[in-house]
Amino acid sequence: MNALLGALSWMFVRLPLAFSLPFAALCLWWVFSGFRLLNENLTEPAVGVFARFLESELPGITRGPVAISLGAFGHALIVVALFLFGLLVAYNAAAFLNWVLVALRLKPDTYADGPPQIPQPGTMTSDPLAGVSRIGLVLAGGGAKGAHQAGAMKAIYRFLAEHDALNKVKVISGTSIGSWNAMFWLANLIKPEGNWDGRGLHERWWGRISAKSLAAPTWYVPLRRNALLSSLPWQQVFDRIFGRPDVSQQLLQTGIHFYLTRSNVRSGELECATNNPAPPVLAHVTYEQLDASDPASYLSGLKAAVFASMDMPPLFPYVERRSNLYEDGAVIDNLPITFAAASEENCDLIFILPLNSDFEDEPDTTSILLRLLRVMDVRQGVLERSGFKMLYLYNELAALRKHVGSSQAGQAEAAASAPLSFALHRKHEVISVFAVCPLKSFVRETLDARELWKRKEAAIAFEVMHDATASLLPGFRYKSQDKVRVALVGGDGRVTWDEKF
Repeated sequence: MNALLGALSWMFVRLPLAFSLPFAALCLWWVFSGFRLLNENLTEPAVGVFARFLESELPGITRGPVAISLGAFGHALIVVALFLFGLLVAYNAAAFLNWVLVALRLKPDTYADGPPQIPQPGTMTSDPLAGVSRIGLVLAGGGAKGAHQAGAMKAIYRFLAEHDALNKVKVISGTSIGSWNAMFWLANLIKPEGNWDGRGLHERWWGRISAKSLAAPTWYVPLRRNALLSSLPWQQVFDRIFGRPDVSQQLLQTGIHFYLTRSNVRSGELECATNNPAPPVLAHVTYEQLDASDPASYLSGLKAAVFASMDMPPLFPYVERRSNLYEDGAVIDNLPITFAAASEENCDLIFILPLNSDFEDEPDTTSILLRLLRVMDVRQGVLERSGFKMLYLYNELAALRKHVGSSQAGQAEAAASAPLSFALHRKHEVISVFAVCPLKSFVRETLDARELWKRKEAAIAFEVMHDATASLLPGFRYKSQDKVRVALVGGDGRVTWDEKF
């Protein structure tokens, strides 16, 4: 019963009705009428021809039994193939009808657009960020869990605005849904109109999410296509929000270096779209550099970068650009800390918003799909932890370099040791980190990565993460940290700390 209700929910609630209703009608016609007609007029004659062929080719003693057995087997294969072929045709016909409505923009658009909201200079007397000069923001991937990330972003954006420190944000790196969230920061679409108690465009977008308004079923033929959905509806939402002239101008004029990651399918390496004309040189990382002096190319490249970064396999087809194929950046690195931590960017404070703090779960022993999804869940969490461990070691190296370089003994030892000499010639300094992440239990209570239809839960996730982050920011020590720690937020807003890196 639960499986049936789940299937009906997907068919008539989560998928677009312009697909579901034609698909259901075509399937019913096929099952109760079309299949019988074709079976009588196609299968039976085909089986007769096949049986006569066998009788003419087989030796006399085996002709009867073998012909009957092979004929029955061939009949069964044709019947099954014909039945599945009809369902495939029904699916593609319904997907085509829905695609026509989407392409012609005949379906209602539930997402609002609006002008950028530039905060007034802050008036806070105390300034905990006085010693900070360059700030980075790192946004993890996680599908619908991006609602949690978005809530924390609003709190950070407001905190920086109130301390007149938004201009200190110099780097944003994001992957997957983190790239989508990054767009709202780059375009100044986070602050509400009027005072901060309202709901900004970013928050309102998350409060209107639905899978059927962001993705559409697309054509599928076995062995000819490896995806089931199109991101065309989501791309139209992108055009509506970020294609406004005033918003596009914000994107063109941003003083923030962005790094939106994607995975190169052919090379298996990470690639970034960036507006930095001299990006950091990193092993096995390539760049597409977007030039704001050519607005049309810049904005089209930015759009392609976002959707390549969010190209979750195997739901969406590969994104093709510059003769390469790309998919979700989270395949390689779900928390792209490297760019904000690069010595070329020289950040002394990074806000990190991961989405996989803990990933313990009861194993499922019955479903292949759930087993694969579990592998993806664990892999994303491990990638995020590896990123934090890298940053922890990065800070340790900076502290050791400063300590060893200040002593004569250390300098003498460095001269005799190539690895130590190499380490001492690095330029990076210790980076302070503010990191906040929802607990797995909180994610279960609200919405997980694939649940892009839970509007009410997305609003709850946004609010709880916003309030918890806002409560942490004023008392946080932004300089001279002893260790990297992550604030873990529960569904009740309580915070615990993880510092095991």
